[in-house]
Amino acid sequence: MKRKITLFIFFLLCQVNIAQTKDSTNYHFIFLPAGLNFMPLKAGIDEPRMGLLYYTGDKNMKVDIGNSVDVFAFDFPKSLSRITIGADFMAYALVTSYLQYRLQIDAIDGFFGGNIVYSKKHPGGRFVTRFRYLHSSGHLVDGHWNSETESWLNNQLPTAYGNNYADILLAEENVFPFGDLRYYGGFTMSTGKNTGYKSLKKYLYKAGFELSYKNLLGKIFNRDENLFVAINLDVKGIPEYVVNQNYMAGIKFGGWNNKGIVFYFSYYNGGDVFSQYFTKRVSRIGLGFMFDFI
Repeated sequence: MKRKITLFIFFLLCQVNIAQTKDSTNYHFIFLPAGLNFMPLKAGIDEPRMGLLYYTGDKNMKVDIGNSVDVFAFDFPKSLSRITIGADFMAYALVTSYLQYRLQIDAIDGFFGGNIVYSKKHPGGRFVTRFRYLHSSGHLVDGHWNSETESWLNNQLPTAYGNNYADILLAEENVFPFGDLRYYGGFTMSTGKNTGYKSLKKYLYKAGFELSYKNLLGKIFNRDENLFVAINLDVKGIPEYVVNQNYMAGIKFGGWNNKGIVFYFSYYNGGDVFSQYFTKRVSRIGLGFMFDFI
């Protein structure tokens, strides 16, 4: 625990030191600032979102419930930079069927923790650094239980899965006349994990980008629309390193960095995103929607 706290404080002090240059010693403190300093990654797996993804192959669904909120902000006007401290709470569930007015939830993964985001504007956009520290856990639930035979489906018993990890992401966001481009890279370090019979590698590496085109189809109810593509690649050891690929294409109604509704097509190939099945390699096509709320 002492090492985790030290890492957290060290990162915060580094960001404050970057922002407090000779010409920007004055800052503004804001409690509960409006919006988000960093919008969640569209194609990232462990990102807070609210929505539903339908898998066309097996007719299962992934249901996401989550939110990220900035609690404190420190603005440095002269250096055009901002530091925010916030919280992340999220979960996603595997729905395998619908029975007697309720969804059958087979597996669920939950996450909670906090984030520190440092952003600095430049003439064409912003540079952003995000640090997160999260706890995650994975569970099999009643949808994986056969009440007639009183046994777990496919003879798979729930296995202990828990992970605490620090996540550092570097990104650049560019604004062009036609739309927006964000590209990023980073890594994750597990600080404590319990994965039952098989271990995850300590480090995970991430890279990706998002590209949007504004109002190609015209505004909708006087709101922007954005056609977009997004790719996220996670290099994850489960236990051997593999590349988990998530590709998305769709349309967002609303400003790209504001509140909106997103409809999208996705293709995922890699280790199963549900932690109880993380050793399985899957390939899934999906149709989904989600809400961007800030």
